[in-house]
Amino acid sequence: MAISPFGRRAFLAAGLTLVAAGCAAPTPASAPSPAASPISVPHAFGVTTLPAPPARVVLVGFKEQDAFLALGTAPVGIREWFGGKPNAVWPWATSYLNGAQPTVLPRADIAYEQVAALRPDVIVGLTAGLTREQYDRLSGIAPTVAQPTEAGDYTITWQEITRTAGRILGKDAEAERLVADLEARIVQTRTAHPEFAGASMVLASATGGQHYLFGPGATGAQLLGQLGLTVPDEVARLADNADAYYILSPERFDLLDVDLAVWSEAATDEGPAALLADPLYTRLPVHAEGRDVFLGLDRENGALMFASVLSIPMVLDEIVPRLSRAVDGDPATAA
Repeated sequence: MAISPFGRRAFLAAGLTLVAAGCAAPTPASAPSPAASPISVPHAFGVTTLPAPPARVVLVGFKEQDAFLALGTAPVGIREWFGGKPNAVWPWATSYLNGAQPTVLPRADIAYEQVAALRPDVIVGLTAGLTREQYDRLSGIAPTVAQPTEAGDYTITWQEITRTAGRILGKDAEAERLVADLEARIVQTRTAHPEFAGASMVLASATGGQHYLFGPGATGAQLLGQLGLTVPDEVARLADNADAYYILSPERFDLLDVDLAVWSEAATDEGPAALLADPLYTRLPVHAEGRDVFLGLDRENGALMFASVLSIPMVLDEIVPRLSRAVDGDPATAA
């Protein structure tokens, strides 16, 4: 059964990094800089031209809000992904709202009438997996920017989301600065944790009675890879698809026996609880030696799953130390 990682993925996907000493979280971008008009933004269905930087941005993608907020623009509409947070904005980004209260759009389907009622200057769906039909319908409401390619809708990087938001807002330089600063922190983190270099890892999820392994193209796995961890070749092959994950049967739990297993739910959740009662898993050295980490269902897991320009510093600060201990075998890091 095919399950899109952004459709029923309240608990699927992820991403990571560590706050290097003396580094602060990204600050909101300065006032809008002059931008040449018109603005052209290429995407899977062509090129969208905006006459000027938009004031009213509506997001039909699942995880673009942090990039726009970091660049000083609060969207007037944000599509819910998971978590039920006020304004569909998570704790790491709420200070960037500056009093704005975006309308929360439903997750299940695009609410075209609600989108139109928000009078958008631009509609953005970088992580929505838009079809041509959906794109055409949205374009009848306002200029629309779709995902970069028709394939790989759910493997777009945080860098590309940030840069595209910058292009849309006429803030390319500000976006590039945000990307460069955070990339530098990731490099610092990798240097500070040589134990990650070459260590094998799996990014996994246990929810809804299923077990999932994410390939290196998944958002969180991309970031773990930047820290020096590697997805085994066999897992990479099995998860080589547009959604970048593989449904794992208990008979293939051998794929989990790596240097580090990162689970995107807490051990108290029903899925992980069942996993931890299964001897096929608990007998694996990765668990017996304390080299698996179960993330919390709220802050940690959410920040890892969004893996955005604003959430990555939180993930890095709170999760990387746990991963560092676990990769050397520390049972205290598991729960």
